[in-house]
Amino acid sequence: MKHIIFLLPLFLTACSTTSLTVTNPVIDADAPDPTVIRVGDIYYAAATSGNNRQAYARYKSTDLKTWQKTGYVFDQWPEWTKGAFWAPEFFVIGNKVMCYYTARQKSDGTSCIGLASAEGPEGKFVDHGPFVRTTNEAIDAFVFNDNGQLYITWKAYGLDPSKRPIEILAQKLSADGIRLEGDPFMLLRDDERQGMEGQCIFREGKYYYMLYSILDCCTAQSDYAVSVARSESFTGPWEKYEGNPILTGNSKDIQSCGHGTLVTTPSGKRYYLCHAYYLNRYEEGRKAILQHISMGRNGWPTFGTPKTEKAQSQLKVKL
Repeated sequence: MKHIIFLLPLFLTACSTTSLTVTNPVIDADAPDPTVIRVGDIYYAAATSGNNRQAYARYKSTDLKTWQKTGYVFDQWPEWTKGAFWAPEFFVIGNKVMCYYTARQKSDGTSCIGLASAEGPEGKFVDHGPFVRTTNEAIDAFVFNDNGQLYITWKAYGLDPSKRPIEILAQKLSADGIRLEGDPFMLLRDDERQGMEGQCIFREGKYYYMLYSILDCCTAQSDYAVSVARSESFTGPWEKYEGNPILTGNSKDIQSCGHGTLVTTPSGKRYYLCHAYYLNRYEEGRKAILQHISMGRNGWPTFGTPKTEKAQSQLKVKL
């Protein structure tokens, strides 16, 4: 049976000692492909900036529901780039925050992944130049720590002239996150030719789960959605869920949604910060929205509440 959990467009209700309401969008601005991390009790985010003069707006929050803009990762474009700043990925290593990001290389226009780092989440980022390059496209970085071994993952071949299927590739990272090790290998392939990007990975029980986005991300006809696959090993094989997609737009407020990152609260709750087009508001861009994610009884993740609980509009969780 196919389980499509529709996006909650207006609010999530949460409670600790008192109830609080999270109103989507949590960032009411054009903030596509958001990355989010938690350092202590504070959350930090950044988002795609395209060809804007300043790259990757930075945001800060103490509760995931209210975000303050705090500047940019780059006030000026790194010298090696020529724009197309997409999908930043924050990752904490020791006292450093790494930013793996997509940009076009000035020399030949290739989309590749660059690397910058800062001393702490509010520090100034220093660019280290291009980092991952795969044919005509290496975009949408995501870093995962598998029991002490770091991996970087990315989308490849989406712009390849051979028209081969898109693949999600992975490669080992050094412990300090600044060197690639070994050879890249494939995690998942877009055999359906429906698009595949914006992946993020988490572990629950014996499985690794990969959330990834499909379909049309960016046009006025966008039907972007989120699917999932799982594996008992990070290196695969990965099994796609027969009930995909698990997060879509709806007929009331949200046209489409996807490409996000998970963050865990101090109480252990997982939230997915992604972007959405609101119906009939395409010109406003992709707003950042927050969704609760939990595990269903069938062993697959679900957004909002399980069917055995109250409706999504009555969702109560502990932040």
